[in-house]
Amino acid sequence: MRNKIKFIAVICAVFLAGQAFAKDAKIKNPGKNEVILVGRIVVKTEQDMNFYATTRGLKEEEKKAAKYNIPFAPEDLDDIDDDYEDFVEDNPKIIFEEGEFFVARYKVDKKTRNLKFVNVPKYRFFGSEKTFIYIPFDYNVDVPKGVEAMYIGSFYYTTTGSDFVFSKINRVDEYELAQEALDKMTKKHFDLYRADSNLKENPKEEPKK
Repeated sequence: MRNKIKFIAVICAVFLAGQAFAKDAKIKNPGKNEVILVGRIVVKTEQDMNFYATTRGLKEEEKKAAKYNIPFAPEDLDDIDDDYEDFVEDNPKIIFEEGEFFVARYKVDKKTRNLKFVNVPKYRFFGSEKTFIYIPFDYNVDVPKGVEAMYIGSFYYTTTGSDFVFSKINRVDEYELAQEALDKMTKKHFDLYRADSNLKENPKEEPKK
């Protein structure tokens, strides 16, 4: 829990950092122990979002498309600041608009070939820091040897109530669209590998006695 709280503090800087990168920047080819992951995050809510924006002091001209930052998978949670800086440096784009597929390059543990995500990507209604929530993304994924690019799925979240409680999470397959998104972000073509059973929910943390 301490590490996750620390990560929340670190990720608060991601929005400003992401704006410095060119929107059409290309991602570098993955190295020996790296993989490019592709996915999508969409949030659905029945709330009156215009009313919500007003209560948060958002002016009409400030209402932009919703944005989210890509999930982060540190190699060592005890050294998260350094891992985060390396992660940002490796990725030309870390903020995506809702509807866009995120495309990111991750380091893979050469022994386990597993990536474990920290479960707090930030989602901004209207693209604003005044109207954000944290997205549960408590997954890990096994990356087979030889796989350079993997599609982990499109995640559709449904929230209820004014406090945006997550009532449903659907992971759907949009492989062809994901492949198109990947091709736009890379200099060469990579055939996407479907994660399917390689993607798993993280084990629940047992409370300390």
